[in-house]
Amino acid sequence: FEAGVFAMAIGFPTVPRGKARLRVMISAAHSPEDLDRGLSAFEQVGKQLGVI
Repeated sequence: FEAGVFAMAIGFPTVPRGKARLRVMISAAHSPEDLDRGLSAFEQVGKQLGVI
């Protein structure tokens, strides 16, 4: 959220242990630039956390 993107964490028991994921809500109101910004934010944070 600090990177300007809101994503819900989905964890156990909704998904198997060790398979947590993020859920984002994309709509027709989002521009291609919005999507690019979101992907960049996920990349930046993922690298900071060492998951990508």
